[in-house]
Amino acid sequence: MSLIINWLFPRKCFGCGQGEEYLCTLCETKIKNGELIKKDGFEGIISIFKYDGLIKDIIEKIKYGFVSDAIEEMAKKMARKLKIDYPNIVKYWQEKKYILVPIPLHPQRQRWRGFNQSEILAEKLSKELKLGWKNNLIRRKIKIKSQAKIKNREEKWKNMADIFQVVDNKIIPKKIILVDDVITSGATMTGALKALKKSGVNLGWGLTLAGVQK
Repeated sequence: MSLIINWLFPRKCFGCGQGEEYLCTLCETKIKNGELIKKDGFEGIISIFKYDGLIKDIIEKIKYGFVSDAIEEMAKKMARKLKIDYPNIVKYWQEKKYILVPIPLHPQRQRWRGFNQSEILAEKLSKELKLGWKNNLIRRKIKIKSQAKIKNREEKWKNMADIFQVVDNKIIPKKIILVDDVITSGATMTGALKALKKSGVNLGWGLTLAGVQK
């Protein structure tokens, strides 16, 4: 499979077609930065890039073109920008021993894709940022329509209502950073944090590769 993927998507910049990275330094400078937002229940949610243009294309190729090795590169870029743009927050996470927790996919969708991009992001970010990470703390109880296919904000929230379930209450950390590839309405992260707070989480952040700015 990896040979086929490398043939379909050779390791060249998705923006300019040059170099040996999926996102070269020059093209990265042309992407708009994301933002730190405040949302009920969260200490904050950080999106590294704005979800449009080239970064949107890269995420779609990762998810629907199965270019899983691009995720590790994106994780390194996320960590570098976090250290530059939010050094005090990164230091705070480290000192308070926050744990990175990826947003889970429904098992059926993960089997189809072959990986969970959020899980790979969390694992790689843990190494780059020197933070712990835990997988399989929560699961999706039901398979839902993809949030990316829903345009109405109210419908997004209805779609995500009460779909997450904590797997084991005994291993829930008190301070977490939920990790996902994209945040749009915030319904997915809010639903996940709500489930975890019922089981002992006290403080929660959100962290995504890209986000839709309001």
